[in-house]
Amino acid sequence: FTMGLKEKLIKEATAQKEAKDKARTASSSPESVCSRGTAEEIETAVAKELERILKKQQHDQLRSKDRQASTAELLGEIRDLSQQINTSPTAQSQTYGQAVNARNQVAACLRKNEGKALDCWKEVSEFKSLVATLEREFVAASH
Repeated sequence: FTMGLKEKLIKEATAQKEAKDKARTASSSPESVCSRGTAEEIETAVAKELERILKKQQHDQLRSKDRQASTAELLGEIRDLSQQINTSPTAQSQTYGQAVNARNQVAACLRKNEGKALDCWKEVSEFKSLVATLEREFVAASH
């Protein structure tokens, strides 16, 4: 609901209540007393339902804001980690470039030999070897 719709519903409910109040003063028969009670019950139920819907809408808006904040925080963390990776000695090593190239060769081989992954064992073996070398370089640089 928008605020305009909320105001419109409140005005309509107020106008209906005023009309019922006028009718109530004009008629005091037992039948009109009974219908007044039912009308008041309906008004109360409608008011409660409107309140429930508005609370739900406010809750959804707050969750949306939280989700946006979380997304921004995650993007910031990703950016920071990417900068750390790009500036690490491992990322700047010659072996890193070779490992990236080997990874691309594995991917190309798998695409070329679709359904026959075992045909790419040489490329996979070379990639594993380069990754192991990168791991050793990283550990050595960390100490």
